[in-house]
Amino acid sequence: MIRTWCLLLCLPAVYATAGPAKQVYTIGVQDFSDYLPYSQVKKGSYTGFNRELLDRFAASQGYLFIYKPRPIKRLYMEFMAGEFDFKYPDNPYWSASFKKSRKVTIRYSDPVVKYIDGVMVRSDKQGSDINQLHTLGVVAGFTPFLYLPRIQSGAITQQDVPSYERLLQLVILGRLDGAYSNISVSRYYLDKILDKKGALVFNPSMPYTQSYRYLSSIQHPEIIEKFNQFLFQNRQRLQKLKDKYGVEAGVTISDTIDK
Repeated sequence: MIRTWCLLLCLPAVYATAGPAKQVYTIGVQDFSDYLPYSQVKKGSYTGFNRELLDRFAASQGYLFIYKPRPIKRLYMEFMAGEFDFKYPDNPYWSASFKKSRKVTIRYSDPVVKYIDGVMVRSDKQGSDINQLHTLGVVAGFTPFLYLPRIQSGAITQQDVPSYERLLQLVILGRLDGAYSNISVSRYYLDKILDKKGALVFNPSMPYTQSYRYLSSIQHPEIIEKFNQFLFQNRQRLQKLKDKYGVEAGVTISDTIDK
């Protein structure tokens, strides 16, 4: 009995020392099972550079972020319908016509990470031009927009492949002329998964896209401004985080950006 009363008396003290309730926000994210170093979704768990960056920001503000992985089309539909507080990553040029049709104002953060989507080729093919590209591999679900005219004309044959690992292997073996992908993701898989560092290289002689990844929100422009301040005030720590994951390894953005 005495022990029970002691426990009851201690309860108010426990509650009193608990911190204030955190503000909870939802972030719509890409449901990619293999997109490291940016992100990975396995059994509902969202990990990678994206998660660590956003969790650091949330901790600095006393927020709690809940991540909602979705397939790309559903992700945009739900975000534009106001079902998420934020979307990451985003870019003003991604699904631009769909966004415009919804007639809502989207606030984008300052640039977070620079990226390049282009063609990875065998090292002995670096510098080859587009006329030497006859077979192009793409991870299923992605679209190589810059190459669609040549694909539709039959000059290039597109082959959809289920994973980055298999896609890169096919190019290494010479069964595909090139792989259209995010070059940071390709570098990660070549270095960390396939142990084939340098076997494939980015070929800037062929068309490629270069731009930045942003955090976006329809409902909370004031928090986007706080995120901008966080990026500015933590520039050195952010660079160390980028280096840790290699999200900008080998990515050089030119003065004129094609988005």
